[in-house]
Amino acid sequence: MKKSYLSIALLMSITLTACGTNASNPANVTSISVEDMPLSAEPTDEATNQDNANQTSNTFNPHVFSKEETMIWGEETRDSFFNLCDALLKGEDTFKCTDQNAYENCISGRLLNYYFPVAALYISTDSSSAACGFENGVGKINYIKPKEDFLRAEKEFESRVEKILNENIQPGYSPFEKALKMYVYMSENYTYDYEMNNSYDGTYEKINTYRSLMSSKGTDRELSGVYSYLMLQCGVDAGVIEGNNLSGSHQWSYVTIGKNEYHVDPSFGLSSPDLFDGSAPLDSFLMTDNVREERDGFPAANFILGGTEDNPQKTKVAAKDDTFGALRFGYFVEIDCDKNTVTYGSYDDTGYQDFHYED
Repeated sequence: MKKSYLSIALLMSITLTACGTNASNPANVTSISVEDMPLSAEPTDEATNQDNANQTSNTFNPHVFSKEETMIWGEETRDSFFNLCDALLKGEDTFKCTDQNAYENCISGRLLNYYFPVAALYISTDSSSAACGFENGVGKINYIKPKEDFLRAEKEFESRVEKILNENIQPGYSPFEKALKMYVYMSENYTYDYEMNNSYDGTYEKINTYRSLMSSKGTDRELSGVYSYLMLQCGVDAGVIEGNNLSGSHQWSYVTIGKNEYHVDPSFGLSSPDLFDGSAPLDSFLMTDNVREERDGFPAANFILGGTEDNPQKTKVAAKDDTFGALRFGYFVEIDCDKNTVTYGSYDDTGYQDFHYED
C-alpha cells in the first residue's frame, strides 16, 4: 500500500484547543515519538509500481444513489433515474420511466446535481416545458446545449472521477479507509469559493457538484456534494444533510461505515497552508450528532436530508457511534492500511498518536 507521508516541519508552536470535552487516552490510541516518524519519506519503486498496477480497478459507475434518499424518493424513481443516466450516456432523447411523478423527480436539478452531476447543466429540468414530457412509460430529454458538447463533457467528467479514485483509493480499502483517504484528499486539494458563495441565488446553474468536482473549489453545498458523490463511487453509502446554527444554513455529508452513520464536513475540514504544513484537520471527520450540535451549534432535530427546500424531509440518519472520536483532536499525518493505524498530530502539543481501527 502506498502510504501518505507529510513533512514534519509543522507549526507546533501554535496551540489549537478542540471544542467539547477534552480527549482522554482511549485504548486504541498510542503515543509515538517524533523519532519514529518518517521524514518526508517516499515509497519504494516496488510499492509505487504495485499501486499503479491497482489503479485501473476503479471505474466510473453511472448508477449511484443513497439508501436514505431511495427511501424518500422511492425505488421507482431511483430505477427510472438509472434509466435516464443510461440514456444520457448514449445521447438518447428518451428514457423508460414508471410514471409522471417519477419523471418529474428524475429530471429535477436536485437528483441530477447529486447523482449524475455533469448532466445537471446540459438538460432542461423544467418538466412543464414543451420539449419535455412523459407519456406511455417514456420520458423525454430536452438538451439545452448541443448534445455533442454534453457527451464530450461527460467523458471528461468520467475521466476526472476515475483519476481521483485511482490516485486515492485502492480496491481493497475498507469503508473507513475510503472515507478517510477521500476526506484528506479534498481537505488538502480543494479550496472554499467565497466569491461564489456570496453570489449564490439558489439555482444549480451557479452552484453545483459538477463545477466543484472539476475545478477543485466550491461552497459548502458543492463540497459536500462532491465528497458524497465520490463516496458513492467508492461503494460507500453517503449523502448530504443541511442544518442551521446562529450563522445560518450549512450543508455537509454523512457516510455509513458498517452499521453506523457519521457526519463528515468537507468545507469545515479544509486545510490551511499556515497550519501544520497544510495537513488535513480531523475535527470534522466522522462526527456524531452530539458533536455537530454541542460543538458546532447545529441542532440534530432540525437536520434535513438532502439540503433541499422543496423536499424538506427530516433525516433518519442517526450518528451515535463515537468510535473514531480520538481523531477529532488532531491533524492527519499518515495511514497504514496494513497495520490498521492512523497517525495524527495532537493539537494539544503532546506529539504524535497512533489510532488503531478495525476493518
